[in-house]
Amino acid sequence: MHIEYQKELFMFKQVSIIPLLLLQMYWVG
Repeated sequence: MHIEYQKELFMFKQVSIIPLLLLQMYWVG
């Protein structure tokens, strides 16, 4: 597995997780 690909996948996961966390906080709050 290429390191660049892994890094991009990691960044993508972080970016996609942030809105989910914010949405969860919004619904709970």
